[in-house]
Amino acid sequence: MEERQNAKAWLARFRDIIVAYMGNRAPDPFMEWFRHKDSRGFFADDFERVLAILIDARFDQMTTAEKALENTKMAVEANCLKKAIEPDKLPLLIPRQYFTAEGWTESFIMALPNLHTIARRIVAQKSWNANDLIDLMLHEIRARYLGVKTTRLAVRWLHELVPSLDINMTTYEIPIDRLVYRVSCRLGLIDPNTDKYSGRRSIADVKIQTLVKRLLPDRPWFFDEPMWSSGRKAVNGGHCYPRNPNCKGCIFESICPKRFLDSDPAKLGMETKPIRGLPKKRYAPISRKPQAPTITQKQAEFAKFVEELKKKGTKGEEWREKIKQWRREHSKSR
Repeated sequence: MEERQNAKAWLARFRDIIVAYMGNRAPDPFMEWFRHKDSRGFFADDFERVLAILIDARFDQMTTAEKALENTKMAVEANCLKKAIEPDKLPLLIPRQYFTAEGWTESFIMALPNLHTIARRIVAQKSWNANDLIDLMLHEIRARYLGVKTTRLAVRWLHELVPSLDINMTTYEIPIDRLVYRVSCRLGLIDPNTDKYSGRRSIADVKIQTLVKRLLPDRPWFFDEPMWSSGRKAVNGGHCYPRNPNCKGCIFESICPKRFLDSDPAKLGMETKPIRGLPKKRYAPISRKPQAPTITQKQAEFAKFVEELKKKGTKGEEWREKIKQWRREHSKSR
């Protein structure tokens, strides 16, 4: 009886830490930009609202939220909310990890028609279960590089930013990646020796999803961010590294049993397979179309400028200001 009471008290503290984190975290750059634009009547209708969310969610992978938003702004300025566009109408995008600017720009242009189709389907139905929305984007209408995590991010934003959509978030499932899995093991929520993860409905997935629905039935998406943010690299503000984590300052430090500190539990317990559609090697995908998109001189200059910023180690606010300055200086040549 005492053990059960202790476990119940521990889970209550765990839940309180998650809720406090979500209440105190810095505002998301995209959500701030979206609300600012929407309050001024920028979006013509729900279709444009939904499409803007899909675009930014797709960009928000293996990069910072700020860089993803810069790409979204460039896409919006190029009239992507209205129609599919030609390659020479869009400046080269800021690349995510393992992509060149040319490759990331090309992949977005190829994905845009399906993003339009997804947005139309979402707006036409209005009422959704969260999991049905996820299945729509992952299985029924696939857009290049709109994957598991970015799809679930899009569903969260659709729920929070488009009130005319009725989305039942109680069916929302947490995306399990190496960060979430590792932190869950260190906290003792799962055991990598017995609770293997190999995708949806695997043992670890079922245990984590069940726990989330128990602790946060009305706000299951709250669970995700505190977990993966704790598991990031030190340079990105994380603590729970694959080996020898730095527990000091971690939000879970006061309750963590600190299991598997000398090894990476994700390496032991995650049985992952390559995601269909991703390149096998870490370079930009080569278009199989007969004619590759043409890269304009201005796009090439922007790509060179971005590479120079990366070499200099430019980050954060300085990065954003440099990008904005470049776009202002070159806007007349559009």
